[in-house]
Amino acid sequence: MVKKIFKVIGIIFLILILVLILAVGVIFAIDKVQDSQAWDKLIQGGYVNTVSVNGHKMNICIRGNKEAEYTVVSLQGLNNMANVVEMETATEPLFDKYQFAFVDRAGYGLSEDTHEEQTVEQVVSDYRTALTNAGLKAPYILMGHSFGGVYASYWEMTYPDEIKAVIYIDPTQIGSLDDIKEMTEHRHAGFAMYASVIGSKLGLDKIIFNSKEYTVNLQTDKQKEYAETIWGLCPMSWTVSSEENNYAENVRKTAELLSPNDIPKLYIDAFAYTIEDIREKMAYEKKIMEEAGISSDDMSIPESAIDERFVAEQKDFYERNIKTYIDKLGNVTYVNIPGNHSIFKHKPEEVTKALSEFLDKIQ
Repeated sequence: MVKKIFKVIGIIFLILILVLILAVGVIFAIDKVQDSQAWDKLIQGGYVNTVSVNGHKMNICIRGNKEAEYTVVSLQGLNNMANVVEMETATEPLFDKYQFAFVDRAGYGLSEDTHEEQTVEQVVSDYRTALTNAGLKAPYILMGHSFGGVYASYWEMTYPDEIKAVIYIDPTQIGSLDDIKEMTEHRHAGFAMYASVIGSKLGLDKIIFNSKEYTVNLQTDKQKEYAETIWGLCPMSWTVSSEENNYAENVRKTAELLSPNDIPKLYIDAFAYTIEDIREKMAYEKKIMEEAGISSDDMSIPESAIDERFVAEQKDFYERNIKTYIDKLGNVTYVNIPGNHSIFKHKPEEVTKALSEFLDKIQ
């Protein structure tokens, strides 16, 4: 009797496994069909332009005035898959005067994934090779958002002759060595991230991933549509997990290289330094969370915490970290546009104005 029960349980378990495998297979097949349709749409939209780099393909979407003297090279932040669309919110008004190259590094957006370790040396090497293979010649104007600013700093400090200017859009701040240690010591890819990568590769992301979290605050329906299409291709990759594992070392290597130079730089700081600006930022973030169907009850900063002491802490962070970073870079034009970290989506007109004024001085 006991053997018969175990046999039945074993059969049921086997059936469940087979059903699960079949379900994953069906989802995978549907995902591939949808991916093919997505690629067709993106090709027709003019977003696809791949070049071969170190055994994998990288996408470089070139926009704007091909007669411009220098190319502005956009370097996205960590896990920002639709940078090529999102940055249009602030750069499209400048396409008549300047040329922009939106480069998806390996495993991002429309570039192929790779198991190559994403050290800062490897990432910058891939960027340089991709631009060369796309026929774009140095010197470049680098434009790094968030962690893209770290790669920009490493690039300009290591290959200064290739850089005409650098634009930092609310970059990862690496001025204070104490803050860097605290910021990086716990960064690494865990089980949840690896599971997300595997799920993404199998097409399961279309069931559980909410792309609206990243696209709801874009300016036009067309931008939202294209951004959601890109996010739908593969929202997680092996390179993103590798960047997490190399985060601390990449920051440390770059911070050690920092030394003031004469390369012109624009630093757009999105930190808020008054109670009014902080509350305005929080209201904006609450709004986009609710529009994306995400609960705003657990926001990182409760409204009750916004007081003069909090403002003082923000200003102290600026003095201790951001100003220190700026001083270590040298020749920086500083612009404060208080708001969301993706300030180019929150306040695109103000970012466009800052970019235009800076670029007019360079070209």
